Amino acid sequence: MDNQKDIKPQENNNQFKDIILKNNRTERFDINTISPKIANILVVDDNPQNLRLLIAILSMRGYKVRPAPSGALALQSAFSILPDLILLDIMMPEMDGYEVCQKLKENELTKDIPVIFISAIDATSDKVKAFELGAVDYITKPFHTEEILARVNTHISLRRTQQLLEEEIERRKAYEEELKSISLNYQKMATQDFLTGVSNRRHFIERAEEELSRAKRYNHPLNFMMMDIDHFKNINDTYGHQAGDQILKNVAVTCLDNLRVHDLFGRIGGEEFSALLVETSFNDALLVAERIRKSVEESTWHIDNKAVNCTISIGISELNINMEHLNDNDNNFSIEDNLAFEVNKDSQTLDELMSKADEALYIAKSSGRNCIKYR
Repeated sequence: MDNQKDIKPQENNNQFKDIILKNNRTERFDINTISPKIANILVVDDNPQNLRLLIAILSMRGYKVRPAPSGALALQSAFSILPDLILLDIMMPEMDGYEVCQKLKENELTKDIPVIFISAIDATSDKVKAFELGAVDYITKPFHTEEILARVNTHISLRRTQQLLEEEIERRKAYEEELKSISLNYQKMATQDFLTGVSNRRHFIERAEEELSRAKRYNHPLNFMMMDIDHFKNINDTYGHQAGDQILKNVAVTCLDNLRVHDLFGRIGGEEFSALLVETSFNDALLVAERIRKSVEESTWHIDNKAVNCTISIGISELNINMEHLNDNDNNFSIEDNLAFEVNKDSQTLDELMSKADEALYIAKSSGRNCIKYR
């Protein structure tokens, strides 16, 4: 008997290397450094003598061999325990090798298992049919031991390489998904307020600048709102900071419930929130502000078995766009008025809108809180 080195399937000396990124570190991957598992080969032939010979040849080289004397038993065996390779005779009673191969290739579990036909038929048409059905090789009888082993070793090696590549592709896909998830988390951290989940100050201002520029370009009305929870320090002192955090979350949700999807909303700092109402007239902005104020006032939140209420003060500023003045048929609106209007509109900045809304908020606070003021 050959020594242990000889009985193992031949190994491809050409190294196949790749880089695997795993757990944020780089590792070398070499197929030849992996200890190959013992290949499981299914031999299908209705001739007992052929079966015994093939079993002897393959077992001598260290393969695990399972015999199947018929096509039906071959399918049953293949579906129960997936082989690494199938040696398949063509001429068999009841179900020939072509039908067996076709059924194997139609099944999702067995479609990728390499099939080598072994047959006494040497006609070109039969070989073509075998390859059309998905066979990877065709050996004619009488076969030679060296040829059988060489073909088997080659296709076992190819199959192992294919499996390793498929596993590597899956690992890379999983890693890419993990990277996407991490990227999304970082994006959220960069744009969302960590406590309430709404836009943070920086992201809100960036988006607000974009909407302000768009409103100026297309002469769309726009209103800015500054909102502040009244006596928030008293809530923290009375109920604790955890209750205060929960109030901030609840107020944020209440505000969002009363805004449209395309309106902007964010936490500016502390207990202050801001909203930018796009394509909204001043009168409509007042209605929205009143809905928010009333919803907060009428809400009661149970925190740690305690009923907690709060109110909110709101200041509003408006982008100076009067749509009716843009009518070319308005004889009362002169060219000079139009130029003055355009200069005034374009000179308004987000800082000015925020400053005016903040002034209005201060007036609301000074006027007893839980109210809305305009500046």
